[in-house]
Amino acid sequence: MPDAPPAPPAGTMLKRALPSILLIAVASLAPLWGVLAQDWSVLAVAFAYVADGVADGLTYRLRARRAQGAASDEDAKDRVLVSEFVRTYFVVVAAMGLVLYMVFSGRLLKPAGGVPEGVFQPFATWQFWAVAAGFVAVRWFTYWWDWVRGEEAAFMPPAGVVAAPLRRLFVLQFGVLVGGLIVYWPLGSSGAALVVLVLVVAAAEVALAVFERLRTARIRAAVEAGVRAERRR
Repeated sequence: MPDAPPAPPAGTMLKRALPSILLIAVASLAPLWGVLAQDWSVLAVAFAYVADGVADGLTYRLRARRAQGAASDEDAKDRVLVSEFVRTYFVVVAAMGLVLYMVFSGRLLKPAGGVPEGVFQPFATWQFWAVAAGFVAVRWFTYWWDWVRGEEAAFMPPAGVVAAPLRRLFVLQFGVLVGGLIVYWPLGSSGAALVVLVLVVAAAEVALAVFERLRTARIRAAVEAGVRAERRR
């Protein structure tokens, strides 16, 4: 049987992933619309990113369940791994959502001595839900573009799938919490500071997406090198 063709270089995989990376950048900048045009609160911006985290976790659950790479011969272990990933991921999302709500709704911290005015108003507008829906749509497009169309399920093991979203979740959710706390407390929910927070989060989202594509390229190269070595024996 002839050897499988070599894995494409990391640069090629980045080029293929460019549409999804660009859409992630656009979606991550979408809260600027609410901050600049609708005077969103820190709570609304934080929960827009919570919606992104939920959508990301759901699509990665699908990826992990359908992964067929090097660990595909250990189905029982893979099922446990995916189950633990789902449980851990959404427990963290729920805990962070509760913390963000308690901190930025004025339940725990009251910068002006009372609950901030209009903190919940963005949740009653279609603009907020449009931004949240945009995050969901982009994550599902990324899943289709990179995983289904890119056929990554053929070589990615479940263990290689579940590490990336957890790492991104911790980095982004804690980043939003710390950055939002600075904006909310000493800066008094300054609109300019909130714009900076959105820009920083967007840059982190893009950087993490690029790192994930490079990591996927390395895993694919390693898996295919192992397959070719097995065929030569």
